[in-house]
Amino acid sequence: MELGSPEAVKMAVESEVGLAIVSRTTLSKELRLGTLKAIPLDPPILRPFSHVRQKHKFRHRAVGELLEFAVEYCRERATQLGFRIPTDAEQSLGRKK
Repeated sequence: MELGSPEAVKMAVESEVGLAIVSRTTLSKELRLGTLKAIPLDPPILRPFSHVRQKHKFRHRAVGELLEFAVEYCRERATQLGFRIPTDAEQSLGRKK
């Protein structure tokens, strides 16, 4: 089954139509209300995130600083949670030139 949004997926699971793998962030309200239960995956599923901007648009210094902060925060948090940080070579495999 393919559903068009995280909300539709959660409603299907709440209606006992099946189960799903979604981001924990997507479930914050449902976990707090107790309508859904999160089951940790072992090993966890990792997914890359990307910074997206217009190709030829001038980039403000503040945007660069925010991006650097976000990358460093994510690295530190991942390390604290015990995730393996992909090497630069591994990360470049998914990048398109």
